Order: sequence, then structure tokens, then C-alpha cells
Amino acid sequence: MTTDIRKQTKYTLLDPITLEGREVKEAMLRRIKGKDIRDMEREDSGLDKTALIICSLAGWPPEAFDLLDAADIEGLTKIIEGFMGRRKRA
Repeated sequence: MTTDIRKQTKYTLLDPITLEGREVKEAMLRRIKGKDIRDMEREDSGLDKTALIICSLAGWPPEAFDLLDAADIEGLTKIIEGFMGRRKRA
């Protein structure tokens, strides 16, 4: 098994968002820690879990999730699944 030891993964947003008055064109996702998993598990719905983990790993405020395009949510989710060893088979 290959282990990805990068500390961050860059994802270029297909549809940039505006956060705190500035345009954001990419997300720099840090790797997942145990605390992130525990925090995510406290959320009731799958969508709330997704929102929490994306914003936490990108260092964004929670409201940033609502600004993301659906294609960007899917792309970010795939990266996070990879961090957790949950890559979907083609």
C-alpha cells in the first residue's frame, strides 16, 4: 500500500467563491486528524458531515460550504475520501 505523506493537497475550484471580501480560487486541504473525525461523527446528517470536514480541512468558516458549486463539493469530497482510504472503485 502506498502512503501519501503530503501535508496538504491543493484543489482548484471550478467556480471560485468570495470569502471575507476576497476571491478564493483554490482550497488547500490539510490532512485529517483524529479530532476532525470525531467532530465529523457528531454531525447528524451526511451533508453536515461533508460541510464540516471540507471547511475544517480548508480552514474556511462554516458558511463557505454554502457558496461552493456542487462539482467542487464532489471534487473536494473525493480528495477527503482518499485521505481516509475510502477511494471509490471505478
